[in-house]
Amino acid sequence: MEKKADDVYVVAAAYLSGQGKTQEEIAIDLGISQALVSRLIRRAKEKQYLETRFVSEKVSDEDLARAKARLRKGPLQQLLTQIGALPSGKPMPTFHVYPCRSRNRSEATWRHRIQMFSSDCADDLVKVLASASVIGVAWGEMVASAVDAMQRKQADGHESPHPGKTIIPLLGEPLGRNISQHSSSVLASKLAETLNPKTEPGSTLSLAPVPALIPADMTKAEIGTIRKLIRRITAYREIYGAEERESDGEEKPVPWIDRVDAILTSISTEERPLGFDDDRLIRAAGIRRERLNDLVIGDLCGIVIPRPNLDSQSKSEIENIMARWTGARVEHLEACATRAQKGAPGVIVLAIGANKASVVHEGLRRGLIQHLFMDEDLADRLGEIGAVPSRSS
Repeated sequence: MEKKADDVYVVAAAYLSGQGKTQEEIAIDLGISQALVSRLIRRAKEKQYLETRFVSEKVSDEDLARAKARLRKGPLQQLLTQIGALPSGKPMPTFHVYPCRSRNRSEATWRHRIQMFSSDCADDLVKVLASASVIGVAWGEMVASAVDAMQRKQADGHESPHPGKTIIPLLGEPLGRNISQHSSSVLASKLAETLNPKTEPGSTLSLAPVPALIPADMTKAEIGTIRKLIRRITAYREIYGAEERESDGEEKPVPWIDRVDAILTSISTEERPLGFDDDRLIRAAGIRRERLNDLVIGDLCGIVIPRPNLDSQSKSEIENIMARWTGARVEHLEACATRAQKGAPGVIVLAIGANKASVVHEGLRRGLIQHLFMDEDLADRLGEIGAVPSRSS
C-alpha cells in the first residue's frame, strides 16, 4: 500500500478493533488479509490510536471519515461474488471508496459533492493513471472536476507528474453554440498539461470539429458523406484510424484507440442517459427522453447500455442511434479492459450517488469497469444489490 492509503487503513483497523471486532472480522470488513490487519493493529498501537479503546482524539475528523469510507469495501466483496466470472477473463474491478458528506441531490449540493469527491480521490487517481501509456478521456462535469482537482494537487506539490503519456479525447462535441469546457477535447488537453507539464498548449489532438452524434434528420446517404468528411479530419484519423477502403496500399499507423490502456470517464444515472450538455445529444438523437429511458439502462463514456430482452423494433432504435455515434464504442472499452490484465489501469469510472447504482452494476457485470472511484452513497447501494441473490449470470 501507498503510505497515505496505509494510514487510512491503520485508522480504520483501530476504529473497528475499538468496537470489539476480531482481526478476522476486520479483514472481511476492509477486504484485506488478516496478516495485514495484524500489522495495521500493531501500527495503530504505536501511533496511540488504539489503547483499551479507539482513541478518536488522536485522529482528525477528515482521516476518520476517510477510514470509515473504507469500511464499505466489505459488503462490496459480496457484489464481486454475485458477479462471478467476468467475460473474456477480464480482471476483477478495484473499488476506491470516499466519504459522502451529504446525500442531498439538489443542484447546488450535487455540485459541491462532486467537488469534494474529486478533491478526495485526486491523489489516488493520479497513482492509478501512473501505469498507463495512452489515456483516453471522456466528457462531463465529473471528469472536469477530477482533472481540475489533479491540477490543484500537482500545483500544491502533492504528486509528482508522470511525463511521456499520450492523452487523447474520445468524444466529439454536442451540437451546441459553444465548445463546452466539459468536452472531451478540452479535458484531454488539461489532463495532458497536468500529467505532462512540458506539453505545449494546443498540442493535444482535438475532436472539436467532430459532432458527437450525427443528427437524426440526416438520410443514410448524408450520414455516409458526413462520416467520410469526419474521416478526413486529421485528429479523428489518428485516434480512430481510416476506413479500409480509403487505404492507398501504404502501411497505416495503429490508431490511438487500439493502444489506449486507460479510459477516464464518468457514468450516467438511470434517469438521464446521454444527458451531457443539457440534453443536446438527446435532441440530436431524435428521440424523446422517456423513450430512450425505456430502451437503455444508462450510458458509459457516451455508449448506451441496452436494457435486456428488448424486442426487434427497440433494438433497431438503439442501432439507429449508435450508427450515428462518432465516438468510442463498446468494443473499444472491452479492448481497454482486456489490456488491464497486463497491469494497465483499464476503464476508470468516477461515480457518486445511489442513483447511478443500476448503471454501474451493469457495467461491472459486463466487465467494462476496472477501477471504480465512488462515494459511500453509491457504495452502500451497490452493497445492497450485492446482498440480493442474482437471477442472471
